[in-house]
Amino acid sequence: MIAYNSEFEERDMNYEAYMLLWQNAYIKLKQIDYVQNIPVRMTKVMKYSSLLIITEGAAEIMIDDQPYFVQRFTIFHIGKSQSLHITAQDKLSYYLIYYRGDIVYTDAFMQHLQMQYQPFQTSFSCISANPIAIHSLLQNMYIKWQSGSIQEHLSVKASFYELIYRVFQELVEGYGEPHEIDKAEVARLYIEQHINESLSIQKLADLLNISTRHLLRIFKARFEVGPQVYLQQLRIEHAKKYLLANQFSIKEIAVSLGFEDEYYFSRAFKKVTKMAPSNYRLNYPSNMSEITITIENSFQYNENQLAQANRFKNEEMITNRIQHLKLPFLLKLLVLLSAYGGESKHHSRRLTTNEAMTKTVIDDSGREVVIPMKAERIVTDWYLGQMLALDVVPVGAVTANLDFAAFLKPYYKNEDILNVGTDGNVSIEKTAKLKPDLIVTWNPEDVGKYEKIAPTIVFSDTAYKTATDEIKAMGEYLGRQQEADAFINDFESRIAKAQEKVNAVVSEDSTFTIFDLFAKKATVVGNKSVSGGRALYQILGVKPQEMVQNLFDTKDPSLGRYEIPYEVVGDYVGDYVFVINFFNKEGEFPSTWTNLDVVKKRKTLQLASEFYFASDPLSGLHQAEDLADKIIEFTLAK
Repeated sequence: MIAYNSEFEERDMNYEAYMLLWQNAYIKLKQIDYVQNIPVRMTKVMKYSSLLIITEGAAEIMIDDQPYFVQRFTIFHIGKSQSLHITAQDKLSYYLIYYRGDIVYTDAFMQHLQMQYQPFQTSFSCISANPIAIHSLLQNMYIKWQSGSIQEHLSVKASFYELIYRVFQELVEGYGEPHEIDKAEVARLYIEQHINESLSIQKLADLLNISTRHLLRIFKARFEVGPQVYLQQLRIEHAKKYLLANQFSIKEIAVSLGFEDEYYFSRAFKKVTKMAPSNYRLNYPSNMSEITITIENSFQYNENQLAQANRFKNEEMITNRIQHLKLPFLLKLLVLLSAYGGESKHHSRRLTTNEAMTKTVIDDSGREVVIPMKAERIVTDWYLGQMLALDVVPVGAVTANLDFAAFLKPYYKNEDILNVGTDGNVSIEKTAKLKPDLIVTWNPEDVGKYEKIAPTIVFSDTAYKTATDEIKAMGEYLGRQQEADAFINDFESRIAKAQEKVNAVVSEDSTFTIFDLFAKKATVVGNKSVSGGRALYQILGVKPQEMVQNLFDTKDPSLGRYEIPYEVVGDYVGDYVFVINFFNKEGEFPSTWTNLDVVKKRKTLQLASEFYFASDPLSGLHQAEDLADKIIEFTLAK
């Protein structure tokens, strides 16, 4: 579901990191297509990573859920398995270059960099400042590719690297610029997905970060009417379909489409169609026989609409509705009842059993979802540790959990969990093959893809104040409340012992810092998430160094780290200094770091990144105990 916010704008990209990754990339070109001066209506899921270069004409482009309206020379990078939609009513010309890319790992730093930035899966765009040169390069590449010669294909591969270099050069130096999201299309999609809600032009403009005047101008330019008129027209078209389906009463339809009441709906409907809703239904009986009442039809209505309509499903409405159902459906119903024993009491008993197998929950994104009472085959794109804490081994998880959460390794066998990709690029094909009965995601934007496979809930670890609250919530979602209680009891007991041991050797005034080191900057690890910060400060409960505490109090904690120049790194040194060097293991550090007293005298405590990347409660428990042991050993060795 699309809900426009700042994340719809192309994220600030670390182009230098991408260029470093491409420098270590192995590329195999798979195909080069060229389409010239034709109308286009194309939809595909990308089998390979791709470059789409629009060279001439105007087109509506959709890459996954991100819409663009292209009117000039533009380059798009599209990740493998992402969907691409192109619609051009008039003549359009474009190149589409398919390739397969891999990073040649030289060390853990490159591996982590690839995992973090995902160069071949990340979408980005560039409106080139030098389209003529790039167009000439593309023409030359296509001609040589068509020759089929091995020698010419090698030349094309070299030109492909040059093309990538030119794109990043323009973006880094500011000559080229990312293509803006099509805000008119985002507004239209938002309206369609919130058809049952009242629409405020101001609210819609605020979501798009533009003025109401600008919104009205761009919307009318694209769709010839304003947003409110578009919404009303859309509601009436939906109402026609619902009326002909003959499944819902007029009152239910009115509520599901966001009208104030059935009388206002009737007036609005009559104004457009010149007849009342009831007459419209009666005047088109032939259409009813064409509509088969199946489970699939329920997907015409979103969950919010169905939930609102269900509020009005009392006995009288059900009786009225049955009178309108056509005979084939009743025959199917009779067959179904007979299969359950024929008697109504048997049917009721069976229904109760089915209801007992599922439950309705409100997930952390506010969605109402029907999920298994106790899911057995679960896929998650982030929350492996939370599940293992409940003695649940999911059938699918992601690279970050499987490769960079070493404290979790003893809790599962490698063959029990399939790696389905990265947390930002899960393979839908791999996930579907696992036949999960529940998917747990961190990203609301991925729900639409996952729901086609299995019921999906959004879980947010940031929604809970403590690690135990987080486990308790996951236990309720997964139907493992007893396991959650057992983990919490064990967690609290073990942490209390660790705190007691630390307090016995460390004074109340002692302060602590964790540094996560990069080549050109240092970072101070935050107190709520990654790199041991949650374990040290939140779980173990030690005191941050004064300047570190100031960062916690005044800066945005969302990234988990706070960047500081190496020139002032000494101001953040506590009595106990932990160091993670994931990103620059083989590199040199500036003298402002190496000349620190704690560094020269080797009084820093090193943390292994593969054990400290994760921040789930189970990893946090082991990290806190490990940190406690390191603190005690360091203190006693003084």
